[in-house]
Amino acid sequence: MRTIIFVSDMFVDQYSGGAELTTAALMMTAPKDRYGVGRLNSKDVTKEMLEKHKNDLWVVCNFTDLSEENKIYMCRNVEYSIIEYDYKLCEFRSLQKHKMATGSECNCLENISGKINMAFYGYAKKIWFMSEGQKKVFFSKLPVLKEEKCEVLSSIFSPGDLRFMNSLRDNEKGDSYIILNSDSWIKGTEDCIAYAKANDLKYELVQNLTYHELLIKMSCSRGLIFRPLGDDTCPRISIEARLLGCELITNEHVQHRDESWFATPESAHEYMSTRSDVFWSHYAQ
Repeated sequence: MRTIIFVSDMFVDQYSGGAELTTAALMMTAPKDRYGVGRLNSKDVTKEMLEKHKNDLWVVCNFTDLSEENKIYMCRNVEYSIIEYDYKLCEFRSLQKHKMATGSECNCLENISGKINMAFYGYAKKIWFMSEGQKKVFFSKLPVLKEEKCEVLSSIFSPGDLRFMNSLRDNEKGDSYIILNSDSWIKGTEDCIAYAKANDLKYELVQNLTYHELLIKMSCSRGLIFRPLGDDTCPRISIEARLLGCELITNEHVQHRDESWFATPESAHEYMSTRSDVFWSHYAQ
């Protein structure tokens, strides 16, 4: 039995971010009758490990801590796919943040690290993107990409979390919007507050809640104000708001916003229910 080894900078027990939650949901739904499932932090990957497990399958998630030496070795010696959660073709992981920080458009692919990353994407057997908008940006930047090797996956939710949100959808809604009080630059908390004030909307900042506490809180709220400052590839909180039947105030940086599946709670639930199967069906081939 081959093993599928997930590589990531962090896993959900180390940091509970959107990428880590999606990776955890995929690992939870793995067909364990066909594959063993392992995990390895990016910083702990060694050439010896790659050589030992070169006949296994590797799924590379966030990889900023993966050494350039290991990327080069993987290109020629290991069968791997990439789940691209943001924009690791840029050292800032955001084209907008790059421009804000440097005053110029992203040129990260022009240096040696960027060329190694370009090869790393190019040699991947499969690249999973979070949204059509993100995929479009990557294709505009990376000529090495091939359409047949790239597919939109979207964020992944465990079956239990989907059932839980479905059970909360009909909760009575209040008259306040919630705003996520996040330290992350991209989440745009201050911009969301300014928007609420400018439009005379009642709002409440939320933070330090467990995941299920946040879902319950949101299910009883009028809606969510979420206006990221840079491209957010498939933010889970916006999907959760849709699944919970909340009003949603977003902007163009929510990159899945205009995809057809996102139109209603019902279509979002149907789409989200299929995503793990889409991923794992690739490994059944």
